[in-house]
Amino acid sequence: MNAALKGFLNSVGEIGRERFGDVAEKHVAKLDAKLITAGEPGDMKGIVLFGIQLVLMVFFPIFWGIIFSQIGFLHFFVEGPKQFLVYMGLIMLGFMFPAMNLNERAKKRQKSIALQLPDTLDLLTISVEAGLDFMSAMRRVVEKHRAGALKEELERFFKQTELGRPRREALREMANRVQLQDLGAVVSALIQADRLGVSIGPILRSQSDMLRIRRGQRAEKAAQEAPVKMLAPLMICILPSVFIMILAPVLIQMLMNVSH
Repeated sequence: MNAALKGFLNSVGEIGRERFGDVAEKHVAKLDAKLITAGEPGDMKGIVLFGIQLVLMVFFPIFWGIIFSQIGFLHFFVEGPKQFLVYMGLIMLGFMFPAMNLNERAKKRQKSIALQLPDTLDLLTISVEAGLDFMSAMRRVVEKHRAGALKEELERFFKQTELGRPRREALREMANRVQLQDLGAVVSALIQADRLGVSIGPILRSQSDMLRIRRGQRAEKAAQEAPVKMLAPLMICILPSVFIMILAPVLIQMLMNVSH
């Protein structure tokens, strides 16, 4: 997104925030938090995303109204009393669409971190048990870690500690940014171990085992849900084709017999 467009959207968002007051202020704060969870795509701020929502709230009904009016069998959407409900629905959809897209990005990022976390903890555990201190072990793991959302978060954690921020606060902020239950549990265990002065190795080992069990449970749940999710495509796409292949020759033969 270029600077001019971002500046325009920022201005629109500021106008909306002034117009709607505290409601808009709380909404922008939620967008800021969700953008952080999604990895701050494009260095976007909540006020800019709010501007996008306001622009699409106006653009969606205009665009789709033109489309519906130009396509004959969809023309009834913009005729009669029902068009008010259609336009209201399009306004709501235009406002919600950017937030829906952002939520999807945040979920994908959280899923990526959840998949990488058990293996990362295994490497961290091995490094700690080999005699490295926690920070040295984590640095070694980050250097060897493949690119991804988890590596980005760990690199940000290191930058904060290098700037003098206490390790506990940096860990807690990382958990708050990601908003992932698995990472939050690991961070809580590490902070507790740091406060009590106990060895981190066994804590990391137990957390790694727990996360691996959770990952297996999620995989089993996804496998159980697969048949249900496959039912709709089966009914809509595959079964009609099968019926056409089976019944078409029979119908053609019947029509030929009737014509004779």
